Amino acid sequence: MRDPEDVQELVRTRWDRSLPAWLHTPAAASVSLPLHPPTESAALADPGAVSAWVTGWQSAPQLLREQLRWRSVGWRHLGTQQIPDRWEARGAQILSRCAGASTAGQWELLSQRYERAVDALAPLSQVADDELRAALAAAVNRVRTQWLRMPDLDATLAIRAAAWFLANPRSGLRIRQVPLPDMHTKWLKDHRTLVGRLVAAARPDGSTELGLAPAPTFHDLLVLDPSLRALDVGPGFPRSSRIDVAELPGTGLAPEVVIICENSETVQVLPDLPGTVAVSGHGYSIATLLAVPWVHAATVLYWGDLDADGFQILNRARHHHPRVHSVLMDPATFEAYRELVVPSAPPPLSETASLTAKERSLYEQLQASGDRLEQERIELGFAAGALREAVQALDRCSVDHRGG
Repeated sequence: MRDPEDVQELVRTRWDRSLPAWLHTPAAASVSLPLHPPTESAALADPGAVSAWVTGWQSAPQLLREQLRWRSVGWRHLGTQQIPDRWEARGAQILSRCAGASTAGQWELLSQRYERAVDALAPLSQVADDELRAALAAAVNRVRTQWLRMPDLDATLAIRAAAWFLANPRSGLRIRQVPLPDMHTKWLKDHRTLVGRLVAAARPDGSTELGLAPAPTFHDLLVLDPSLRALDVGPGFPRSSRIDVAELPGTGLAPEVVIICENSETVQVLPDLPGTVAVSGHGYSIATLLAVPWVHAATVLYWGDLDADGFQILNRARHHHPRVHSVLMDPATFEAYRELVVPSAPPPLSETASLTAKERSLYEQLQASGDRLEQERIELGFAAGALREAVQALDRCSVDHRGG
């Protein structure tokens, strides 16, 4: 036997699961629940429980009672009885109210904001009206928690921002330059995913692209060869600088070797090395750095953290550059500094076909253990010696190749 509390909980569950459909077509929302009324034998066995169940429905909140379907039964020993048989309701608003005050409040907020989004974006969308409504309902549902927490000013701004990006799909502005009233400098960064979902819902291809200029990605650049620093490159190039990756191609540098250090602090303390430039990495976005023409033309020494992420980045680097060698990412280095290892949460095990057998073995060990040796923990003199030997080995290989 289902009592009013059971029905209310089931309606809440249905609301939670069916919200996109209810937003899209609120009049079509419906719930029909059998109440599993007692049989005569059950009523005879425990008349008090059956009486309490019927009384519970008779005293239930009025809106719940109004959706109740009673059935007349003729029992052999108890005669004709009127018992609750089924609970049925239609319409998203009524169903949300039946689910409780909290659910009703959430429905009112979400449905109002959803309809405002439909009204604002429909004139700018090339998607058919029904498809747009369905896509926006799904978009609201995916970030439902954020919509519910947002003050009305932010919700209104999100809808206005989506409309602006639909009207200006290739503005080329920086993320902080979008000219919308009430949009402070960090607002779009914090709400970009939500705005992107609204924009995608209004586009035939579902693209979340906002048409903004990419944010600059800065790298620490160290010109380690004094002779390269002496080149007449524009106004001259300092030993150390910080530069956007988009500006790296225009530096005029042409080193034989490029050292990529994942940690910016580490790259800052590297010693001078002949024919060498060092650049700080940027995690898994290493492909962008390797696409810089003079980086791609050089031989690359990659020095990352001794952890699973470090080897996955190394593996990715070799997919984008023909000559990437690891340095200080070997079992001997790990064992030499084992006392400085710290625990980490490693990424899932992945395909690493571009690693050498020794690298792959250490990668699998670190992925399983979660051990991490940060590169800045390695003693600088030891690291400088290893890097110098690696550069010299590359130079010897180059001489041997030319001689052969």
